[in-house]
Amino acid sequence: LLPLSAQQDIRYNGETEKALGEIREALIGYAASHTATDGKPYLPCPDTNDDGVEDRSASPGPCTAEEGRIPWVDLGLGRIDAWNNRFRYRVTPAFSNNATGFTLSSVGTLRVCAENTCATSVANAVPAVIVSHGKNGAGAFNAAGGTNAASLDANELENTDNDSDFVNKTGDPTYDDFAVWLSPNILFNRMVAAGKLP
Repeated sequence: LLPLSAQQDIRYNGETEKALGEIREALIGYAASHTATDGKPYLPCPDTNDDGVEDRSASPGPCTAEEGRIPWVDLGLGRIDAWNNRFRYRVTPAFSNNATGFTLSSVGTLRVCAENTCATSVANAVPAVIVSHGKNGAGAFNAAGGTNAASLDANELENTDNDSDFVNKTGDPTYDDFAVWLSPNILFNRMVAAGKLP
């Protein structure tokens, strides 16, 4: 039998992975149900002031920032992971402008790597990335509206440094973040099927 703490970790990990999958699906659903001024689909902006609603510098127009929390109110989802921290969300500007939405030729600027040096890419040209900072919560936006202490792990730090590179690492006991991303091919396929593109 597994110790109670190990059973709890397995349950929390499973709950968080499920929540991340639901966020990814909700983002696709948002794009399928929202139309920019030019008639094209778009993804929501990050929430930058912890109210659960996307933040734009103008409407219609671009996002206030490329990175923040998921806009859980706009997506109709829970706001925290299993460890009571917010989900981090970064989106490529070309996919989130509600004046000029994205097209089949739009290119994501985000990259997911196997480690912080990005010598090995897991996914390139990604429209959006969502991160849970795992059990240690290092660098996460917390439920109180603040930010937890930074991680000491270089791979986890890459997920909080406000740039276009993220890490999805497996088999490393010092790394406990969960990172998922929107595949541009799946997103485009869903938009074509929904009649939103081309």
